[in-house]
Amino acid sequence: MKRLFPFLFVLLSGLSCKQDSLGPLNGVLVVYSDSLAEFIDAGGIDNLHLIVETVDPEEVFNFSFAATSQFQGTLKERRIILLLLAPSEADLIPGNLEQDDNGVYIGENVWALDQQVFAVVIDPESPVLSDVLPGYLEDAYNLQMTNYVYKSFVSTGMSSEVRIDSLAELGFTIDIPKSFLTAFWIPESGFIQYHRQPDDESFLLFSILVMKTEAELTDSNAVLAREAMARNYFFDASADSVDRARVSSAQISINGLQGLELTGVWRNPEYLNAGSFTARVFDIGDEWYILDMEVYNPGREKEPYLREGWIIMDTFLKE
Repeated sequence: MKRLFPFLFVLLSGLSCKQDSLGPLNGVLVVYSDSLAEFIDAGGIDNLHLIVETVDPEEVFNFSFAATSQFQGTLKERRIILLLLAPSEADLIPGNLEQDDNGVYIGENVWALDQQVFAVVIDPESPVLSDVLPGYLEDAYNLQMTNYVYKSFVSTGMSSEVRIDSLAELGFTIDIPKSFLTAFWIPESGFIQYHRQPDDESFLLFSILVMKTEAELTDSNAVLAREAMARNYFFDASADSVDRARVSSAQISINGLQGLELTGVWRNPEYLNAGSFTARVFDIGDEWYILDMEVYNPGREKEPYLREGWIIMDTFLKE
C-alpha cells in the first residue's frame, strides 16, 4: 500500500496545480498550425461566427488567435480552446481528448479548471471545418455561463433552493439565482419579477407570468402577450411596445415542454429608451407560462445578458 503514496501525491498535486480558466465567458482561443494561417485569413472559419440580433447584430463569440508555436503560459488556461491542426501537427492533440463520430476531439479541464478544449485535424490541401463545431462552441459557452450564474458568481453559490421551493407552491419551479432581487411577488395575479443591476448603467428584469387563455400560441399572439405583460406589470411601462419588425421567433422544446422563443427589441417612447428582450412562452393546458428577460444596457452588448436569461429559463419545470 505504501507504494501508492508517491503516485497519489503526484496525482493530487497535479490536480491542485490547475488554475481556474481565464478570459471572457464567450472567449474562444483558436490555436492554429502555421500552414493554416492563409486559410484562416481568407475566411476559413467564418462559419464559426454566430450572430444574435439584439438592438444591433452581436457576435456570440469573442475569438482570439495564436499559432501553435505561441501556445504556452496562460494561453493554455483560456476557457474555450479550439486547436486547428495540420496533419503534421496532429501529435499536439492532448492524449486525454476523445474523438467523436464527427472527427472532433473533445476534452475538459485539460490545462485549467472549467475549461473546454476542442481539436480538429485539417488537410491544408482541402481544409474543411466540421459543421458541428459552432454548436459545440456554443454549448461550451453555455456551460461557462451556467458556471458563472450558478456556481462562481462573486465567488459564491448563486443557486437558491429556498426560492425554488417557494415557486413550487405555485405549480412550477425555476432556479432564479440569488443575484436577482425579488421586485414583484403577486402570485394571485400570476406575476413575479426579479431584478439585477450589473452596474450603474445597466438593468435586468427577469419576469414570470402565468395567464389563463384558450388562444392559439402563434408568433403574433406570443408577441401581444409579452407586450401586454410589460405594460400591465412592469414599473412605469404603460407605453412599452415590441418592435414587430425586429422580433425573431423559434419553436423550442425544453424539459419536455413545447413553446416559442422570442428575441427582439422593446421601446418606451415616453422615456426615449429601449433595449433587448428574450421570452419563452409555453402553452400548458389552459395556461400560458411566459418567462422573460428584459435587458437595458444602452450602447453596450446585450447578448451575454440574454444568454443569462436562457440559462435561467432552462431550469423551468412544470410540476
